[in-house]
Amino acid sequence: MKKLNIKLKKPDFKGLWRHWMTVKKVWRVLTAVCLCLCLAAVCCAAAFKAAGGTLKSQQAALRWAGDSGARYAQVSLFLPDGSGLDKTKIQSFRLKVADSVKDTTPDTVKNLMTDAWSTTGKVSIAGGHGKSDAAVLAVGGNYFYFHPLDLASGSYFSDDDLMKDRVLLDEELAWKLYGGSDLAGLTVLINGTPFVVSGVVKHEDDFADKAAYTDGAALYMSFDAYNKLLAASAAPSASDTTGTDTTGTGTGGQAGTAATGGTAANTTTPTTAAAAAKAGITCYEAVLPNPVSGFASDLVTAELNADKAGAVVENSARYTAGNIWKVLKNYGQRTMHADTVEYPYWENAARLVENRCALFLLLELLFWLFPAVFACVLLVRLYRYLRKKLRDRYLVLKDRYENRTLFHGMKGSDDDGGTDA
Repeated sequence: MKKLNIKLKKPDFKGLWRHWMTVKKVWRVLTAVCLCLCLAAVCCAAAFKAAGGTLKSQQAALRWAGDSGARYAQVSLFLPDGSGLDKTKIQSFRLKVADSVKDTTPDTVKNLMTDAWSTTGKVSIAGGHGKSDAAVLAVGGNYFYFHPLDLASGSYFSDDDLMKDRVLLDEELAWKLYGGSDLAGLTVLINGTPFVVSGVVKHEDDFADKAAYTDGAALYMSFDAYNKLLAASAAPSASDTTGTDTTGTGTGGQAGTAATGGTAANTTTPTTAAAAAKAGITCYEAVLPNPVSGFASDLVTAELNADKAGAVVENSARYTAGNIWKVLKNYGQRTMHADTVEYPYWENAARLVENRCALFLLLELLFWLFPAVFACVLLVRLYRYLRKKLRDRYLVLKDRYENRTLFHGMKGSDDDGGTDA
């Protein structure tokens, strides 16, 4: 039996182009629309990625990890006023982190973690050419690593400074006090206490921080210095306590009454007043190892927010598609504040960027929807077309094979036993 000699034809691209030009106009229009939508979806994906990398305050973990290959997470804890978080708890938390990851951290990692804390307030400040009320950010730890503000002049102060008497002014406040920005080394009076200007900083100029920052003129000072300032302001002066009868007795040893002119006992001591005026930490930020997803945020929650009074945010994962999808699902509830936490401006800016990323993600999904449906329709039509072509080809080959088999069978029968008429 002879083998079938079947030759495959080369693709006829010219024929395909002629076929495409004869396709109904509606299909050509739909294809062009799909291509435009695909391009728009790609642009939305690029905008999503660009928006997620806008804020320097959300990238501390990326900077801290560097090229080490170790996994880190940046976690923020926002607390209401009067919270119980203090530097003692922070020190205990550092020890807990070191103990929790000692078996999973490579020996090449020298700096295990870094952290910072802050709170806000208002002060009165005076300089050489003017005075003003100003917002104050009292900071501690490695604050300027988390918030690398651009310097107009001078330098940052450090939490390791012994005197704790240096402050940073923003440009608006610097111009109010001295009419310039090159002020390093000059002295300002904050609530009557002298401080040295370490430098002048510029506020962030990205769209989110500019929209979220509404405090006006501001300064940065040490958290410890701010607490001393509050304690000094709250302590009663000598004139306030002169003539006060703390025993509750009037003249002549009689009990103090309205008739005898006696005074009631004053139970508020300077120590009590200073303690009442102490500022609490309202924002704690940390970069720490994250060997498995969620480890860092769970550790912060368990050790520092066990009573659920504050809000824990994992900054390093907030601009991923999965997290932004959660934002989309809970979009309506984001405007409802069931807690008593007052977020700092950089967190409000981060939430603004989340909203913008959510918009880009939603648009991207919508732009991909029509091309995806159109592609499915084309695939179904192509499948049916190819199945029909293959079936037709199969039937042709089958007929040829059967005809050749029948022909050779008939020929063989004539050669072996056939008779002539």
